[in-house]
Amino acid sequence: METETPLKITPTPPPLSRGRPTKALFSSERKFSLRWLVVVLAFGVAGIFVFLVLPEVVRERTTDIRSSRDSEREAFVEQTKDPEELAPYANLEREKAREEATVELASFVELQEILEEAMNIDAWGTDEYERVKELASVADRYFVENEYPRAMEAYRTATSELQKLIDDGRAHYTESIADGRVALDRRDEAAATIAYQHALTIVPGDPIAANGHTRATLLPRISTLFREFDRSLLRSDLKRARTKLDELNDLDPATKGLAEALANLLELESEARYNRFVSEGFAALQNNRFDEATSSFDQALDLKPGDSVAIDGLNQTKQNRLLMKLDGLRSTAELAKTEGRWADAVAAYDRALLLDRSVRYARDGREDLRALIAIIKTMDQYLDDPHVLSLDEEYTKAKKTHTAAADQTGRGPTFDAKKGAFQTLMDRAGKPLPLVLVSDSITEVSIYHVGRLGTFERHELNLRPGRYTLLGSSDGCRDVRMTILVEPAMRPVSVSCQERI
Repeated sequence: METETPLKITPTPPPLSRGRPTKALFSSERKFSLRWLVVVLAFGVAGIFVFLVLPEVVRERTTDIRSSRDSEREAFVEQTKDPEELAPYANLEREKAREEATVELASFVELQEILEEAMNIDAWGTDEYERVKELASVADRYFVENEYPRAMEAYRTATSELQKLIDDGRAHYTESIADGRVALDRRDEAAATIAYQHALTIVPGDPIAANGHTRATLLPRISTLFREFDRSLLRSDLKRARTKLDELNDLDPATKGLAEALANLLELESEARYNRFVSEGFAALQNNRFDEATSSFDQALDLKPGDSVAIDGLNQTKQNRLLMKLDGLRSTAELAKTEGRWADAVAAYDRALLLDRSVRYARDGREDLRALIAIIKTMDQYLDDPHVLSLDEEYTKAKKTHTAAADQTGRGPTFDAKKGAFQTLMDRAGKPLPLVLVSDSITEVSIYHVGRLGTFERHELNLRPGRYTLLGSSDGCRDVRMTILVEPAMRPVSVSCQERI
């Protein structure tokens, strides 16, 4: 039986860490393909072994078993076997180690790209980076010499050191950003510029560092605006202070102290508005512009709820408004009284008491006018119908009214005229007038509220002026009832029953 010549595989050298110019081999155009090339080569070698080498080895072992009787040929095969060829398991272990070393190499390359492209390592950590690359070069030599376990460990060490270098860079970046913020807060342009420039050196184009660097250039103008703002506050020029804060906010809204300055300005503006409203309120109150005063004090309370000064102002406004209304009603009542419009005067007093039940002038005035109106009403009744004064009770009542009217003074010409007319009426009513009655000597004559006069042919008596009712009665005749008015120079009055029953 002829022996089959084993297939020998020659591994393709991998792209190692030190086998390229640093910037050329791992440029941005090739970084993606390189990483995957390393992995593909590793798995390609393993695949070739599995699908080509391993079946041949198995086939060879089967052939050896079948030809075990030919010891000389078996010896010849053993003697002529390639010393570099390994047993299948050992070959698998080597390929596994190669794969692991390749993975470690890929990790190293990935970190290398971060340092060189994202973190600009050449600008801040050259010496340390060179030391790490020397470690990678040692790993490269192991790899080329097929000492894959040692290569893997060496790559792992180099990757760990590279990660430390990245961590250090990031720490320096973070520290620089923090220093820059502190410097910005202190408005230290130089320190802020240095800090953010250092951060940009580590991470070129970083937006945070770039923004901080830009803000640092604004610090001189920011400091000037803050000084102008403070001077404006000292001069109580709040309008100019507001302008400076607006400029600051437009320039850099993140400026430290801006929020506090704005809060202080808002408080001062609020206090100024409050003072203006209170001043305007008391000025309006002094000039009896009560609506304006109320509005001003209400606005002051909107700014300072519960403020005692504004509340006192509102109370004074309310009180003065009330007093003015009461004074107006008093004047209205007095004018009405003077003009004899007694009902209008009473109505004014009633309105005043609706506003304030304790108003003495209205209470007393109303009671006074009620008494006066009662007097006037009584006088009007008797002036309208003076003949009722013939009755004793009416005359007595009229005399009381006359006395009460006499006590009323200063009531105006209208009342005085009425009082004068009533005085004349009472003077007449108090003077009896002669009355002559004639009859037929058989008619019994009586006068209501005066008495029985009996029968007569002629009877004379004196009666107060007024209305009287006479009654004549006689046997066999219908009674005679008649009403007469006793007046000066009146003719005799005949009373006799003539109509027979």
